[in-house]
Amino acid sequence: MLKKTTKTHLFQCVAFFLFLTPLFSQANSEWSAPLLQNHSLVGKIYSLDDKAFITEKALITDLQKSRYVLIGEKHDNEDHHRLELQLLESLLNKPHTHVVFEMLTDKQQSKIALLTPTDSKSQIHTKLAWNDKSWPWKDYAPLIQRSLSKGANISAGNINRATIKQIYQQKNNDTLFNETPFKTLKNIPEVAKKQILNQVFESHCQLMSKAKLAPMMTIQLARDASMSNAMLTNQEPTILIAGSFHTQKNMGVPLHLRQVTKQTTKTVLLAEVRTNQSQPEDYVSLSEADYIWFTPKQVDKDYCESLREKHKP
Repeated sequence: MLKKTTKTHLFQCVAFFLFLTPLFSQANSEWSAPLLQNHSLVGKIYSLDDKAFITEKALITDLQKSRYVLIGEKHDNEDHHRLELQLLESLLNKPHTHVVFEMLTDKQQSKIALLTPTDSKSQIHTKLAWNDKSWPWKDYAPLIQRSLSKGANISAGNINRATIKQIYQQKNNDTLFNETPFKTLKNIPEVAKKQILNQVFESHCQLMSKAKLAPMMTIQLARDASMSNAMLTNQEPTILIAGSFHTQKNMGVPLHLRQVTKQTTKTVLLAEVRTNQSQPEDYVSLSEADYIWFTPKQVDKDYCESLREKHKP
């Protein structure tokens, strides 16, 4: 599981870093995230299986051999969206490649059928009735438009609000989980469930008991099952764009995929660097991802601080 971030405010010129480490940096790019740009890992790609840094070309070569590719992002990091676009440019080299987005729900699947390869970003936004509140359009418009223009087929990965509400209220869950998208929930190991619950507990700033958060853990499992089911088509390769928590091999979508397919699955984690953590293994293990691509940090903010203030006795 990704370890908790630490606080720092370091600003550096990208050009200086590119000069020092040209092998692992992007020659024609500038980092958008402002923090820790001079960190020794920024721009580098690490293979957890080989225990070695690799080039972007080597990463692409390996991913092109995989049936399923999962790309895990930090949603608010602009550089993660840029690197996702770079990966799509290289991986969408076969007709009818399949791309699944966490940012789209099953209620939007019928709207996806209205899209055409020549649609503008504005037309796509309108046709999809895009949820700007949850997902800033500027972050995902280039990914969706490029997928369409390259002839890829797009699918919605997430569940809708009504289903989330049903699961949270624990109404007819037994019936729901017998349906095709969710059948894999029943075979998720208890150790994975505990890890997910711990993560939900931390993301809620430890302000609610784990017992009360149990329905949120079930919702997380349902989302992962839905994304896994959306990836199961006859088209290849299939690429998932989702938050890093969903793509982790030890508790995310891969756990569901492994129940229904033996095809090769690879996870690429896009990760922000942290102060005083200069070794790739400080961030993630092979049980969680196959590759990690390091970027600067977008913001330095304690999201729990305001919540803790509100919950003071």
